[in-house]
Amino acid sequence: MWRELTTLWQSIRDPEYLHLLLEPLPLFGLGIGLVFLIMSFVFGEVRSRLLALGIICVSCASVWPYIDLRDKATPRILATRSPDFAPLIQEQTQRRKDWSWPYHAMTLLSAAALLSSRSPKSRPLLFAIVLYGGLLFWFGIWLHKKECEVYHRNIVRFVPAR
Repeated sequence: MWRELTTLWQSIRDPEYLHLLLEPLPLFGLGIGLVFLIMSFVFGEVRSRLLALGIICVSCASVWPYIDLRDKATPRILATRSPDFAPLIQEQTQRRKDWSWPYHAMTLLSAAALLSSRSPKSRPLLFAIVLYGGLLFWFGIWLHKKECEVYHRNIVRFVPAR
């Protein structure tokens, strides 16, 4: 048992594994945060609204370490895959880097909403977060689909030339 826990700790520190743990966090964290935020509007719960904004902020901010870990993991990922898949993997890694800015923008928006949560003027910002968050959630599903097409054999749409 102790050996398994030690191995788990080593795996968690490994960029190849840790980036896989962080990959779904922006998508699922944003989705859960949006549900909580909408429910807090419906029920008028200020604490729930703060929790929802915190979840959104943290989950969208997790894109930054995810991208960093993915950069560190890419050489080893390429070494373990068929060379035919290398351009596809590199393209998806670049896509993730290029499209991380919407998550950074949501991090800033939700942090601003957290800081101005006591102000009555923060309501339009909260509505903007719900609207932008819905669009970003849909975009995150698309990014995740592209990720699955690259890495999961049962979903792969790419057939390498022979």
